[in-house]
Amino acid sequence: QINLRCSMSRRRGAGGIERILEKLEGNVKAGNYYDAFQMYKSVYNRKIGEGNTTEGLRLLISGCKLFLNHEQMENGTELALLLGDHLSTHETRPSDAITKHLVEIMRGLWSSESAKQRFLPKIFKWSKLHTEHGDPALHMACAEISLRESDYVTCCIHCQYLDLDGVDFYCHTLIDVAQTRVYKSEAELVITSAVLQFLTLHRTEHARRIFKLFVSRHFSTTFPHDQPLVNFTELLLRAIDKGSSPLVKALRDHYSKALDRDPTLNELIDKVLRVYFNECKPPAGLGGLGGLVQSLFAPQPTEGGSSSASAVQEDADLD
Repeated sequence: QINLRCSMSRRRGAGGIERILEKLEGNVKAGNYYDAFQMYKSVYNRKIGEGNTTEGLRLLISGCKLFLNHEQMENGTELALLLGDHLSTHETRPSDAITKHLVEIMRGLWSSESAKQRFLPKIFKWSKLHTEHGDPALHMACAEISLRESDYVTCCIHCQYLDLDGVDFYCHTLIDVAQTRVYKSEAELVITSAVLQFLTLHRTEHARRIFKLFVSRHFSTTFPHDQPLVNFTELLLRAIDKGSSPLVKALRDHYSKALDRDPTLNELIDKVLRVYFNECKPPAGLGGLGGLVQSLFAPQPTEGGSSSASAVQEDADLD
């Protein structure tokens, strides 16, 4: 009997929220935006007071999308901000359905810089409670929208947090930048910076993949490359794989002239040393590369302790 009453109550509740949503939608379609907005907030607060966070969430999502679809940016933004707070406050678990709604709301708000700048931090704050860098699907949506608007800076920032499957999209973006947005000689700066950014996040496999894809598609070369920074980046990845901070420092010293073309590269290398080796500042005057570079290409020692290292180009050839 108790279960029957609970079941009937749930059905009445479900029917109640449907009638409320239908009435609210009718007000918006009739142009009664102010009344509808006030009703959304009032009903939402009542649902939260009753402990019904699920229906409260549904109201906010429905209201955001409805107002934005009717070009009511102010009302849509206010409900979107309330939605962002709701997700964190009520510890809402992520789901594909919620992500889909958030992406749709994000697209509706994107034309307003103010709305975008207030909404995005809230949803990423919530998302980072469940994934280290935030939901890759949300980052991908931001990257795609930014790219369509030729906002390459914002696009590339979000691309740093994509999953491995998203690296191909990032590579296409970087090649577009290299071919249409910078001088030909600056293409090596583009890929080196991207790799270093991934490494500062300890995303080694991402760094390795973006380098391989970019070099094969844009430069179509193998080591040693014609571009000093491409050589540096490939050797850096090998040094990271070997877990050798002396190699990283030696590479930075050897390629200092090329790295000095963009001061941010050395800042990124400092972060890489801190992330992988817990080191803050490299010592000065490390000298030539010599045997350090050879060790990057050497196979692991045999049981007897010897190794059959292949010959490596001299330092001048690497440049």
